[in-house]
Amino acid sequence: MATFTGSNSAEVIPDLIIGPVQGIGNDFVDALGGDDIAIGWSGDDVIRGGAGGDVIIGGLLNAAGIITLSGIDAADYTTSVDGVTIDLSVLISQTLPRLGINIQLNGASQGFGGDAQGDYLVGIVNLIGSNTGGDTLTGSAAANTMNGQGGDDTLNGGGGNDILLGGAGLDLLTGGAGADSLQGGAFLDSALYGFSPSGVTVNLTTGTGLGGDAQGDTLTGIENVVGSAFIDVITGDANSNSLQGLGGDDTLNGVGGDDVLIGGAGADILNGGAGTNTAVYDTSSAGVQIDLSTGTTVVGQGGDAQSDQLTDITNLVGSGFNDVLGGTSANNGLNGGLGDDRLTGGAGGDQLIGGDGLDMILYSASSVGVTVDLGLSTASGGDAQGDTLSSIENVIGSNFADSLTGNAGDNRLYGLDGDDLLNGGDGADTLLGGVGTDNLTGGVGNDVLKGDDGTDTLTGNEGNDRLDGGVGADSMAGGLGDDTYFVDDAGDIVTEAAGEGSDRVYAAVSYSLDGAELENLFLTGTAVQGDGNGFDNVITGNGADNVLNGGIGVDRLKGMDGADILNGGAGKDYLYGGAGADHFVFDSPGSGADAIGDWEAGIDKIDLNATGFGLAVGPVTVVNGTSSQGLSGDVLFYQTNTGRLYFHDGDTEALTLFASFGTARPAGLSDTDFVLV
Repeated sequence: MATFTGSNSAEVIPDLIIGPVQGIGNDFVDALGGDDIAIGWSGDDVIRGGAGGDVIIGGLLNAAGIITLSGIDAADYTTSVDGVTIDLSVLISQTLPRLGINIQLNGASQGFGGDAQGDYLVGIVNLIGSNTGGDTLTGSAAANTMNGQGGDDTLNGGGGNDILLGGAGLDLLTGGAGADSLQGGAFLDSALYGFSPSGVTVNLTTGTGLGGDAQGDTLTGIENVVGSAFIDVITGDANSNSLQGLGGDDTLNGVGGDDVLIGGAGADILNGGAGTNTAVYDTSSAGVQIDLSTGTTVVGQGGDAQSDQLTDITNLVGSGFNDVLGGTSANNGLNGGLGDDRLTGGAGGDQLIGGDGLDMILYSASSVGVTVDLGLSTASGGDAQGDTLSSIENVIGSNFADSLTGNAGDNRLYGLDGDDLLNGGDGADTLLGGVGTDNLTGGVGNDVLKGDDGTDTLTGNEGNDRLDGGVGADSMAGGLGDDTYFVDDAGDIVTEAAGEGSDRVYAAVSYSLDGAELENLFLTGTAVQGDGNGFDNVITGNGADNVLNGGIGVDRLKGMDGADILNGGAGKDYLYGGAGADHFVFDSPGSGADAIGDWEAGIDKIDLNATGFGLAVGPVTVVNGTSSQGLSGDVLFYQTNTGRLYFHDGDTEALTLFASFGTARPAGLSDTDFVLV
């Protein structure tokens, strides 16, 4: 073997050796820098072009620029700092002037990146990549040897019986057609069969391949395998392997080590074997449902998990959609990925990762209460003991006494049964106490608090909160903000301090706002009576025959359906009876000039307090007209052109406006429209 080393300038470098015959032998040519012509001549030569745009010829070049290929030659890029990209299966024609010689290249491969940038390769069969960069080397239909050396390389053999040497680094080896030798080297290397025209059988324990592009392959130093789009059988070894089936009904056998099994589409069989193994569904086109606690071999549902059979699997990685993942009594790892996922770790110290989306962890099967703090990402007690949490927004507790705390996001906390302590923290939280004597605190944000059965304590704090104690005598305090309360027990207590907003109460029982800093009342269900306070109240009835009392503010009373009784009390109130035979009550002429918003002649009535008006019980005198002149005695005067109703006091001759009608005012009133009470 002869070695010829050039300079760093442009030159022609034949591998000349001493003797009567030029270029015979397996030689090494190193052109160093410059735009060189490196010629191997005959023999199995190794040619290193070095930096610059080189022409690397693995054959003979005569004076006319005609190349005769000879030998099995290799282009060597060991010294390139950066990775190189060369595809020997892509050939071009190119005429290159070099040192007065026009070289016609027919069937040349181009190089890119690192020292291969601008290179043209003719008659090269084997490639040696850089020792530091990540190379992409692709062979031809011949039997190629691709040596990636250092770096994370991608080697493609193409056709022929190829030898792929990954070297150090995380390498990807695709043998292609032919009986190939795939040698991974140091670190984690992968054999890829994604382009195989039929299914493959690959066994890393025996280092052999059958079927499709794997037929006749030998594998050494390979940790990971990606199968074809067809039915594959892939078996790992004692190491930790990653086995991926792609399409087809695949069988993946992990053997020893902590394996990652990716079945892909199809009804796959995933056998983890020894070790802590993980089934991954991150490429699924729909959400998956897998519960590892249902048996020794479990069957998946949905997306790529549909009809999959999983054995000896400890960890699960979900899809980009809404997944339901369940663990066992072991220490499981459940990763929901994208989507709104539901994770149930079960007993054991589990790693629960929600990923993106609104994710929930469930402890409903725990035999004792749990303590979960999403702000601190901690969990303890019962099935939560030893769990670690990441990217979790929502929690379902146990049927015992739980302590659930949210974070700064919008959380949903469910206490279920038991005397639970729920604290939403910041954010717009939803807290559901469930059955039991629960204590719910919303924190900052517009929260929803619901107690269910039991004597519950609900505290909204800052924000526009919705508080519903549920069944039982509950205590509710909304705090700052415009809060909404739902009262469904006569023993419910609503507390609001002064200046804490304009609040609403929806009461399914008769309710009074008196004594509370509350403004608005809405009757629901079968509630009958609603009473106001000293504020300007809005009181709305339901379908029952309601009794609505306004208090001393400027109130708005609305009866809705039913035969309602509306008493605005003091102040200038608005009274709307709605459907039904309604009664509008006035305690005295000076109680305020109330407005009657609707009037059904012959059906609705005006009730006058006989004592307050100083009238004897019996028919009243009603005068209709446009002018009050000439009135005498105790008379009700209805001014037809304005819709105003006055009381003329016969003792003082005072005329007092005490009511008026809106746009639906009557043409006139009679004594039958009034009732003295």
